[in-house]
Amino acid sequence: MVPERSTIRAAALVALALQLVPSGAAAGAGDITFCNEFPHKVYVAIAYLQTDVNNYLARGWLNIETGKCFIFDTAIRIQTFYYHAESDPYKEGRHRVKHEWGKGKKFAVRDGHFQSYNAETKYSGMHFAEFSKGAETTGDAVTCTVTFLASGGSSIAVPPPGASGGDRPGGLTEEATPPLLPGHDAEPKEPEQPSAIQVPRGGTEPALPPLGGQDGQKN
Repeated sequence: MVPERSTIRAAALVALALQLVPSGAAAGAGDITFCNEFPHKVYVAIAYLQTDVNNYLARGWLNIETGKCFIFDTAIRIQTFYYHAESDPYKEGRHRVKHEWGKGKKFAVRDGHFQSYNAETKYSGMHFAEFSKGAETTGDAVTCTVTFLASGGSSIAVPPPGASGGDRPGGLTEEATPPLLPGHDAEPKEPEQPSAIQVPRGGTEPALPPLGGQDGQKN
């Protein structure tokens, strides 16, 4: 069966989001950075309002090793956002568990890398996850660093007016290209369901900017 054009376009958008920013890129004004102090790899998704069509776009996953920081996307400029994160599964006593961050608002996600338009609606192959609200600004774009703490909590730091936004909490280092998961390369998979990426009715597919890190498939 020949793939429908909508499916091909969706795959192309995923491929665009998988492009890497140049190595050594530093955070600046308008950048949203995520840092991981948790003792296991963390996967991050964000959601933000598309003001031109008045619905939410959710994107994931950015994977972050312990002790690393990554800009989620160097091109987006938004006034606020929501975030959800999950750790790699790990053993706790006799049980295998994972830690999650997010509370207050639900958006649709999937286990593989995704871009979901109208993300307050759950489409085939997706499930709802809890997202927490990040920092907010009344200016052109928010600049902040979200840190997933070793204790299992999280913190949000906003640089003071006039600061570059490049400082990192706790001596963590920022890198531009986190490693892919074992067995995964930079080629996007075919979407499991064409409906998983939704274009607003009457709208067109925007050319999404590249992520600052690398989305990957969660274990």
